[in-house]
Amino acid sequence: MIRLLILSLCALSLMAQSWEPVRGLIPGARVKVRETNGPEHKGAVAAVTPDVISLKTAKGDISVDRARVNRVQIHRSSRRVRNIAIGAAIGLGIAITVDQTLGALLRNEGHDSTRAITYIAPIGIFGAIGAAMSPYKTIYRAP
Repeated sequence: MIRLLILSLCALSLMAQSWEPVRGLIPGARVKVRETNGPEHKGAVAAVTPDVISLKTAKGDISVDRARVNRVQIHRSSRRVRNIAIGAAIGLGIAITVDQTLGALLRNEGHDSTRAITYIAPIGIFGAIGAAMSPYKTIYRAP
């Protein structure tokens, strides 16, 4: 019972995150801030203090108190490139598998024109899925 209590307390400390990564944001960084009551704001960081994050959004300047912040995510364009590469690699793996199984059967029957489609379609589809995935990384989540 004591071990379970200690383990639970350790898990609680892992869930709580520090505000320091948010304070380290430079002005102009693209972020998404979700408040605890639901609204989400996208914009560029104007300033961060120990108690408030200020953004320049399309609707104007906004400040959100730290107590109302549920999550802060930073935009990373390299993350989108990574997601596209992972999606394309998955598509390539599927294409090779299909080509070596169904493709071999079709080529045996005299249908050589399917090889290009076998590779292009899965790579394109899964690369697009990767591109559609969020380029945002969570740097703060309220406890």
